[in-house]
Amino acid sequence: MDTQLWSRPVQFETDLGRYRVLTSTEEASHFLLNNWPAVAGPKCIDAQRACLDVMAGAAQPDEAREAFVEACEEADMHVVQ
Repeated sequence: MDTQLWSRPVQFETDLGRYRVLTSTEEASHFLLNNWPAVAGPKCIDAQRACLDVMAGAAQPDEAREAFVEACEEADMHVVQ
């Protein structure tokens, strides 16, 4: 499976003082489905959908990146850009 690398990574805070760095749509999809630390709001659902679209070849990887950043912000996770 193509990992659909992003043009630049996303670093975000999952807990106070704990950060993660993701570099691809595949990593984001896995995190959204298995490790999301908040209730899944509309932006989280949008990010899941964007990841699926990229993996199906219907969207560009950075579209999933942008949707993932928006989901992090919706969940009040600090994003370092």
